[in-house]
Amino acid sequence: MTLHFTKQLNHGLIGGCLIFASLIGSARQARAAADLAIGYSGGCHESIGVTTVARSAVLALLPADYGARYGFGPFGSSPAPTEAQIIIRSVACGQASLGGMALGPVVNSQIGVITARRDAEDVDAVTGNGIDNFQLEFATTSAEIAAAMGAFGMPATLDTDLSQVFSGDNVSNDSSPLFTATGSHAGPPVPWPVGFIADWWSPNAAGDIRSRQVIQAIDFRFGGGITITAGSSGPLLALLGAAPVAVQKPLGGSFTDGPVTLSIPAAPGPMPIAGAAAALAWSRRLRRRLAEPMLNEAIEAKAGA
Repeated sequence: MTLHFTKQLNHGLIGGCLIFASLIGSARQARAAADLAIGYSGGCHESIGVTTVARSAVLALLPADYGARYGFGPFGSSPAPTEAQIIIRSVACGQASLGGMALGPVVNSQIGVITARRDAEDVDAVTGNGIDNFQLEFATTSAEIAAAMGAFGMPATLDTDLSQVFSGDNVSNDSSPLFTATGSHAGPPVPWPVGFIADWWSPNAAGDIRSRQVIQAIDFRFGGGITITAGSSGPLLALLGAAPVAVQKPLGGSFTDGPVTLSIPAAPGPMPIAGAAAALAWSRRLRRRLAEPMLNEAIEAKAGA
């Protein structure tokens, strides 16, 4: 089975301008009310790559007080004191919505730094069921989503040429100029207990903006391998260089729906002294999963079913 997600703009210039004006007004009102809701449903498929880079290179892209408020966290393995882990993600959904308006299929791509914060995990109070990332870039095929996010204060680039193609386990993602990705996410699919919550933070003068996606049920794929090639400009090029890079941790996911809420919560305070050590706990179950070749227990359970 092949899944091919692309977005074609289907609004005329006049209609698009009216929609933009309405959405920007809605986004400003939502910001005053401290949230902006974006729906993602219709079957979503994500391709994620996590890899380690030099911490000094990452710090050059972050606010001066980043280390004190966010720190550097682990995902699947613990980076050295001179390293940081970055996350490169693309997700395609059959339907997106904003303010009660259906937008059709959408593809989003984003790049971030994995932090030591545990805000997302604490919502579920289940170890390994949440992650907090500091967003470096975000792109979407939806003009409406890009406009609403930008009006709210979280930078978003409109790129109608983003595409993601799944063919069996294989995936091809064109998120240029951010990046391109090819490879596979081998199964078997593993249902993740209690779903997953992902926070993506972005700096803003009014207070750091949090984009929180709550996924009630998700199947992860831990096998395969993904190669990322940075685009012609931007932070990923500065971190990875121009040559293709095989990421250390590939991760595929499939879920039915995962709504996103943008808000400006209380600004994250300084990390506790033991914050980095405490953050290790959130990924223990994930590290065990990643360390188990082909997830033997899941295979055995399927064989006995």
